[in-house]
Amino acid sequence: GYSPKETIGKNVRMLMPEPYRREHDQYLDNYLKSGIAKIIGIGREVVGLRKDGSEFPLELGISEAWLEDRRIFTGIVRDISERKQMERQLVEERAFTVAVLETVVDGIITIDEVGVVQTYNPAAENIFGYSPKETIGKNVRMLMPEPFRSEHDQYLDNYLKSGIAIIIGIGREVVGLRKDGSEFPLELSISEA
Repeated sequence: GYSPKETIGKNVRMLMPEPYRREHDQYLDNYLKSGIAKIIGIGREVVGLRKDGSEFPLELGISEAWLEDRRIFTGIVRDISERKQMERQLVEERAFTVAVLETVVDGIITIDEVGVVQTYNPAAENIFGYSPKETIGKNVRMLMPEPFRSEHDQYLDNYLKSGIAIIIGIGREVVGLRKDGSEFPLELSISEA
């Protein structure tokens, strides 16, 4: 919010909120005396201070250069307010999704393109008897009795190669396999995202 005329010739700490404003000159002095660079040459997130007094997140990169016998420091700054807002929104959306998955009464299992379980909610744990720790990272076929267990990966592979969906998008009754070895009927709906 400042014009060049308002900043050139002034200490850069005017663009920093407390406590950074108070500490800035000491950091610079320590570097000039010791030569130990803590932030020069690396990027980091800091807080900036606008002319109107509002604070905002920014990405700061500092470099050092010599112009004949004069040392200068260059600060490259980028306002990352929008990015931080999107990050907060993603965190909130993820928390919402996790809350839904954790409390829904139906078992929800997600797998990757080779059939490996990625998520497994508490309702699925109640249905199958396996904990998430026992299923996540393993092939979903562990929840199926034969002959479905042996055929599952081929069905998935055929779909990935042909794009022809036989069971995706429709519900059907199948047989599941619990941890205790018992088989049971279940309704299965598969969707792709």
